[in-house]
Amino acid sequence: MRPATLPLRAAGLAACGLAFASLVGCTDGARIAGEPDSAPIEDTVEVDSTSVDTWTPAPATCATDADCDDSRLCTVDRCDLTAVSPHCVWEIVPDTCFINNVCRVPGEARPEDPCRQCDPTQDASGWTVVADGGSCDDHDLCTDGSRCFGGACIGDAVVSCDDGEACTVDSCTAALGCVHEHLNGDVCDDGLRCTGEDRCERGTCVGAPESCDDGNPCTVDVCTEDGGCQHLPAEVACEDGDPCTVGDSCRDGVCVSGGPNACDDENFCTVDTCHAVVGCVHLPTSSPCCIGAVEACDDGNPCTADLCDPLTGECATEPAEGPCDDHNACTVDDVCVDAVCGGRVRDCSDGDPCTEDSCSPNAGCGYSPLTGPACDDGLACSVGDACLDGACVADTSACLCTPVLSDDGAKLVTLAIGDGGYVGEGLDLDDDPSTCAPSATCDSGINNSLGIIASFANDSIADAVAGGDLSLIAMFSPRGADPDQITLSMFAAELSPTTPDCDPQTGTCDWLVKRDLLDPETCVPLVTMPGTIDGNVLTAIGDAALPFEMRLSADAVIEITIGSLRVVGTVTRSGGRITGMQGILAGAVPKEQLLVGIGLLPDDSLPPPLDKPTVLGLVDALVTNDIDTTGNGSEDSASIGIKFTAIDGHIVGAAD
Repeated sequence: MRPATLPLRAAGLAACGLAFASLVGCTDGARIAGEPDSAPIEDTVEVDSTSVDTWTPAPATCATDADCDDSRLCTVDRCDLTAVSPHCVWEIVPDTCFINNVCRVPGEARPEDPCRQCDPTQDASGWTVVADGGSCDDHDLCTDGSRCFGGACIGDAVVSCDDGEACTVDSCTAALGCVHEHLNGDVCDDGLRCTGEDRCERGTCVGAPESCDDGNPCTVDVCTEDGGCQHLPAEVACEDGDPCTVGDSCRDGVCVSGGPNACDDENFCTVDTCHAVVGCVHLPTSSPCCIGAVEACDDGNPCTADLCDPLTGECATEPAEGPCDDHNACTVDDVCVDAVCGGRVRDCSDGDPCTEDSCSPNAGCGYSPLTGPACDDGLACSVGDACLDGACVADTSACLCTPVLSDDGAKLVTLAIGDGGYVGEGLDLDDDPSTCAPSATCDSGINNSLGIIASFANDSIADAVAGGDLSLIAMFSPRGADPDQITLSMFAAELSPTTPDCDPQTGTCDWLVKRDLLDPETCVPLVTMPGTIDGNVLTAIGDAALPFEMRLSADAVIEITIGSLRVVGTVTRSGGRITGMQGILAGAVPKEQLLVGIGLLPDDSLPPPLDKPTVLGLVDALVTNDIDTTGNGSEDSASIGIKFTAIDGHIVGAAD
């Protein structure tokens, strides 16, 4: 066993040889603790090409231990003042190795030879061969439990990459480990009784909702995974198919007739009856007061009661009371007075000084825009308020607060909803590694319940980003003197006129942030997240909510709000600025908010074969609220992960 001291390289030389000079930078007189002045010089030095280290040259003579500081954590440096010529002595710190000019820790393997490792109990200055059966790293992610045998590192177990998903092709490579290739269009079985025609979509088995309609209006048709299609009796109105009955209703799943249909048309000149085939029939009666089925004495005045002598057919009238309609749109509350229908004058005033109010008996109230009259826009800070084409306009330049913005920004040039709940597609939003979403396509605690809509949303989102319809920029502001402590703010942005020809997808452009995410009175950013940069990894978490346009097509835009924001990614920095970033923006969206947004879309806004009922059914069936945003123990929102990349951008102000 070698002594636990640095190997002698140049004892007794006028100047150190090249090998030792690169090791300790010594001059004549430098010594290793415990070695004699006549110790032999080692002929060769083994150098690892993968190791880079720095050595502080030692002086030819020394007066204190500080003169011998070699900047190595694994050596104890001291000045030997007992020698005739004081010189530096270095000793290896216990439980460490110093091999080939580099400090090593126990168990650290020799580059390219994992079965030779640092073992200070055996040799502190040289590699120790690992005994057969000893653990090692064969750098193959497809094996497990690697052991040394005959000097070779061999994995004695093969990692299983089967993810249990019918819509992935599972394989393994030494460098990447398990790889799950997504299938599209293949027939599969999602295991749900309430879906049919299951197909693979981007690695996920998706089926269309099963129709359980039995054609009976007196049942509510539902499908449950426990019982399949079920037809529950409904207590609602129905139609039994007989025109001579009314008030039909459902009882125990059957439509039951109500009562007979009187067919009364309130015309005494008709005889009212009902026929089982044609329904109500109104036959003219024979009377001097009737001409066929028409009353002979009807004067057309709603404010008179028409009288008729049934023997002679002589007509008479008397005034009637009650509401009526004078057919004048400029009156309201019409009533009969002395056999005349009339009402009070309609008030058409809209209280707007910038419109001229009028009324037409046929069309009712009308409002013509005015230009010129003075008005008040309600802002104390504006001046010169006046009407212009029916609107009150003023000089509001004094009303806009001036935001304090950091120039350091990163423009997001790609956005895509993560595909499933896998590493790299979302984040562990609930900080619980035992839960993940969507439940059928997730692992490692990743929450991305809305990952199921990635397949039919990401193309439209990418087009909107590339076309400038969806422009987001991140702003980085310092939090104190530590450059690794920052505040990340998010804004919608527009290209500044100062760089009109800059390509927003590739160039370092000037940007104006939009004021909708600035407090209107203080100009403080509304979407902020305190963040920390550790090495090149940025983590930012905040309570703010980010408005986001979820796009299913160019015409199908859903306004959602992403709460419980969290950003994790890697950054590049240059000259104190963040010049690039990529990672994941994650948060939570209430499922009901998404369903309402889909319901408000125009019927023809989704590209075939998608339609609103299909998308609503998929979201309702497959998306689950998996995040508790209020801390009350109830999961109220669905997780979402959005992958992004960003390039350098300069924030030069706010858009007016």
